Amino acid sequence: MDEFAAIHQKIAEEKSKLFEMAQAIHSNPEVGGQEIFASDLMTGYLEEKGFKVWRGVGGLKTAFMASYGDEGFHVGFCSEYDALPEIGHGCGHNLIGIAGVAAGVALASSLGNLPGRISVIGTPNEENEGGKVDLVRTGVFDDVDAAMMFHPGCSTSINVDSLACRDYRFIFHGRSVHASTEPWEGQNALDGVIQTFNGINALRQYLKDDVRVHGIITEGGLAPNVVPDRAAADFIIRARDSNYLAEVVEKVIACARGAAIATGTILEIKESGYPYDAMVSNRVMADLFEESLKESGYNIDSSYEEGRGSIDMGNVSRVTPSIHPVVAITDQWVPGHTHEFTALCNTAESYDVMLSVGEAMALTGLKILKDKNLQKKIIEEFSAATKKNLK
Repeated sequence: MDEFAAIHQKIAEEKSKLFEMAQAIHSNPEVGGQEIFASDLMTGYLEEKGFKVWRGVGGLKTAFMASYGDEGFHVGFCSEYDALPEIGHGCGHNLIGIAGVAAGVALASSLGNLPGRISVIGTPNEENEGGKVDLVRTGVFDDVDAAMMFHPGCSTSINVDSLACRDYRFIFHGRSVHASTEPWEGQNALDGVIQTFNGINALRQYLKDDVRVHGIITEGGLAPNVVPDRAAADFIIRARDSNYLAEVVEKVIACARGAAIATGTILEIKESGYPYDAMVSNRVMADLFEESLKESGYNIDSSYEEGRGSIDMGNVSRVTPSIHPVVAITDQWVPGHTHEFTALCNTAESYDVMLSVGEAMALTGLKILKDKNLQKKIIEEFSAATKKNLK
């Protein structure tokens, strides 16, 4: 039996167990940083399959690195497994997590005497802060030569990019007084927030088409007859280019500063410690995955187009060659982060796609491990692409 047939056979052999784990994670949703059940389930299975497991990597208690093989080109499969509050697995992380596990186990079964290291990297807390940001910072990906994962959706897009992203909280401090008897003695913090929104809305017409600025008011006062002495708003700012994003951030901050001056309030700015970089998809790897997905038997035809968001895999793509394809699990349009998408991620069809993608990622990894010329091309393209995107 050749290595490619071995991958297909291993996926078939493990199908029932992989389905069972994906269903169990779906039935036991855990929010970011609390994915103890999912992490234990996956690491226990990987240990049974001969992987050496390190738990709590990167200082994250539910993160892990499970590796097979000791030397050679290092292929990593990223698994996510956190859920959304109240909605559950409305982003399909139960599928993402087990697809990575399936890919790792299948590729390991075909390794034989072929030199190489295979890792399944458990990356928690994607929905909240972005666990991969911490894993990148702490060097977890430093010796990974190629990384890949997939995301379920209603359309298929192989060479996926994303928007760089920054999060800010603007807190306005004013002076509280009775809103009717002596309003002239107060400084209305809520007015500072409202004027910030007005300034950003006026700014939008001067921003490039790929820019997104969206926010919510998180604090706006406690009673209508009291001038609020504190108000706050959270904003997410996105753009395709990280350098241009920095320019937009300064303009948005200027809107908030101007609002503080206009309302006589004091502005406090808090930036999230988890900035997302724009995804730099490795085209050599993406082409290999597209070829392998067809070979895995995947056959869903979807004509829908999905918009561009922000992903913490973008940070990984800046330190190692990476891909993050989106693969349709249905030919219908079902919005993500909804109860409807949660239900969709617990169907026989979605689990079949999960295993097809797992097989495709394993095939992609095998092709890379067998061909040093491919390895060279992947690294050369990564070097050129990251230099271009860092200018």
